[in-house]
Amino acid sequence: MKTSLLPKIIHNLNEDTVLLWFETSNRYVVTSKTNSEFIKLYMNPDCTRDSFVDKIQEKYNLDTNGATAIFDEIAAFLKDVNLKKDTHLIKSEVLTTPNNYIEQSYKFNSKIVSVRYESDIIKSLVHPQISHHSITDTSKYDVLFDVFKVSDDLHLMKNGEHVGSYKTESFHFLQGKFALELTNAIHNTSINNWVATFHASTISNGRESIMIVGDSGNGKSTLSVLLMAHGFDILCDDFTPLYENNLHLYRYPAATSIKKGAFEALKPYLNNIDLLKTHTNGPKKINIKYVPPLLNYENQDSSFPCKKIVYVKYNSLGEDSLDQISIDKILETLIPDSWISPKESHALKFIEWLKGVKCYELNYSNNTFAISNFKHLFEES
Repeated sequence: MKTSLLPKIIHNLNEDTVLLWFETSNRYVVTSKTNSEFIKLYMNPDCTRDSFVDKIQEKYNLDTNGATAIFDEIAAFLKDVNLKKDTHLIKSEVLTTPNNYIEQSYKFNSKIVSVRYESDIIKSLVHPQISHHSITDTSKYDVLFDVFKVSDDLHLMKNGEHVGSYKTESFHFLQGKFALELTNAIHNTSINNWVATFHASTISNGRESIMIVGDSGNGKSTLSVLLMAHGFDILCDDFTPLYENNLHLYRYPAATSIKKGAFEALKPYLNNIDLLKTHTNGPKKINIKYVPPLLNYENQDSSFPCKKIVYVKYNSLGEDSLDQISIDKILETLIPDSWISPKESHALKFIEWLKGVKCYELNYSNNTFAISNFKHLFEES
């Protein structure tokens, strides 16, 4: 019974922190070295409640109640962490695409993608991010998507095959699935070949990339646009895929979403921001503009290695600083909002990639400080 709860991979991130991967639930947990030792002791086939309590009482100078409480906490933790997370994917019956729809085609290099939207409301979930790739000819395409709603369920089909259904309130999961399937189409691959897709923005200098992470509202996308205005290339905004073969981050050619609070701040850097349409997004009715890339998509490389991740926090009243940090702080933000492949080989690839990454925390109120420090990070070997 215990062995089925055992983490499949235990990886030491540093002297004090361990990363655990549980295959049954495909969940990653960052924990302390001490907790990891408790788990290893608990998982020993010969370990009983009494022997566990005796051993940690002796080693950590605990009383019986404290040692017993740890045993119970480990048991509850392992049971909980092996439960599969809700994917928000719902089962659907045999689907028939609507007879009436709005068709829009897009061109990504030589790939033509057509999307049939059931309504303008459904179109607003996907189109604004990729509208800068729109073309008028809808007579031919390489890939066809259908996006439509039946009752309270949103559905996505690709070339006539069902690939996802989600509750309307979870529309962002449909957006994520569409982004993944569009990425597959653009890069001529399949979901089986991606190690992960991160909820992160990524910029490049044409040779390598730097991933930007942070809590919602901390200015990831705004900083990306500022960096773009100073000559860098936005590889991805909020959707960054990691490929298995070369462990490169791959381009997702969507526009960058900017919230209303950043419109004025970006005006000195983007002369045409007032001309961009303002969209209302989500149940909170947030005003957003989508800033297309300045560089021509067809002339850019499709992927770059990534050896640096920056946790960004904008604070108009705070002090400016850039410090190297341990990777466990990055993972606390990166893992919960990302999709990571459930395959063991990909879990190992993910950890292999992490080993080569340096992590930083950027606190800034001054745009010039942030931009100059990113230039310096790119200049570092």
